Amino acid sequence: MAEYREIQGAAVQSLANNTGTIEGQIWYDTTNNKFKVEGVSTAAWATVAVLPYTTRDASGFGTQTAGVIFGGFPGVSTAVEWNGSSYTSATAYPASVSGLDSDGPQIAGLTAGGSPGPMNNTSNDYNGTAWTANPTMPVGRTGHATMGNTAAQTAALATGGEPGSATGTTSDWDGSTWTVGAANPGWAQGTSGGGTPAAAFVNADVNDGDKTHDYDGTSWTSGNNSNNQHNYGGAGGLATVGITFGGTQVPNPGVRTAQAERYDGTCWTTDASMNEATSNSHGKCTVSGPAILAAGGNPGPPGSSNASEEYTGAGPASLIITTT
Repeated sequence: MAEYREIQGAAVQSLANNTGTIEGQIWYDTTNNKFKVEGVSTAAWATVAVLPYTTRDASGFGTQTAGVIFGGFPGVSTAVEWNGSSYTSATAYPASVSGLDSDGPQIAGLTAGGSPGPMNNTSNDYNGTAWTANPTMPVGRTGHATMGNTAAQTAALATGGEPGSATGTTSDWDGSTWTVGAANPGWAQGTSGGGTPAAAFVNADVNDGDKTHDYDGTSWTSGNNSNNQHNYGGAGGLATVGITFGGTQVPNPGVRTAQAERYDGTCWTTDASMNEATSNSHGKCTVSGPAILAAGGNPGPPGSSNASEEYTGAGPASLIITTT
């Protein structure tokens, strides 16, 4: 019988971890004394620790292991930090608010807009400890999408939302001032998106539950429709490695979905479903599409939730080789 190195062209390597291995490679894990093969894991959602408060239309920023969730319906100032396994209390948000959006890392978050009352145009920074007020946006908005950088917040954009004065507009942030940005024709509240100020996408709103627009840093253009409707769904990731999840059909309130979809900048592909069909789960911590924390939401009809789910995308995985 041919040996592995005759078939593969290499001997089985002894390694302390899988750094440098390729798909299909067999290697010996010297740390755990196991033979392993580099395979591919499937995408999945997993239920994690419950949010310390029950809400919907909260907001979030950070990563799957270092994030912040705050605010939410009917207008609360509660803020909590997420460390990948549990929530702890954080400094309360400066106002009781819901329907706002935010982006950035845990130590450099940027928030924009929100409600109740007149849709506000406020913005705040979070440095990992405290909130600091920024200059206001040119227009108040809620139910919109905000996309920033993954480093210090020197650039960001907010687009869509309500009221009518916010629909179809974009506000740009340069690190010190908000200014009027590119038009985003026909956009409304109930949207979510991902990316950066240089390349972004938005998906779905209350008027059209599956439409997509792409942003190249200068202008918005129509993209391909998603396979499902995600009005008031969640989204995150990058312009070419994006994800949208949950939401309802149009007209609102429609049937809620647990479906998630991945976006490559051109096409949408159906992905693993959430454990619970829900909308308004905007409390999300993302830096890239393969890692999502969705907290709170509206499982209907209508309601609020303290459920949290983590999404891990398909990717390389080290599998133990067993014999019988």
